[in-house]
Amino acid sequence: MLLLICLPIVSACDWEDLPAYEEAEISAVQLYYRWASSEKDPVTQEPLVKEQRLNVSSDVNSEAGMIQLTVTVPAAGGDFTEDVRKDVTTAKLWGQVSVSTAARITPIEGTAALGTPDDWSRDKKFSVKAANGNTKVWTIKIVQFNK
Repeated sequence: MLLLICLPIVSACDWEDLPAYEEAEISAVQLYYRWASSEKDPVTQEPLVKEQRLNVSSDVNSEAGMIQLTVTVPAAGGDFTEDVRKDVTTAKLWGQVSVSTAARITPIEGTAALGTPDDWSRDKKFSVKAANGNTKVWTIKIVQFNK
């Protein structure tokens, strides 16, 4: 009985009325450095992984599909010791990006999947597909790395 009462309400929602987002943009890029600490997991006794977010400023050129990054390694502090800081290079960083609503991002041309380590000393290429099918290729590159 309850189902019969709710059926008109549910059927009133028309999926066709939902907006078909057409933007295939990348609006922000974050980079992280991760390392195995000397601390051990109490159960597995494996080293705990620590993470430090790097300071990133972006120059986004939407027309060209290009993002140029200036990356600065923060000062040592806490778990991010001077010894750990010395090991930070562009060769092994984890990336994260923000894309348009309902868009999908796919690494292309040898770029590793986001959330996995990659060598950011080389340009990274991504294909961003909007909800309506529009696709745009983006290149992200580090133009300055400050330590």
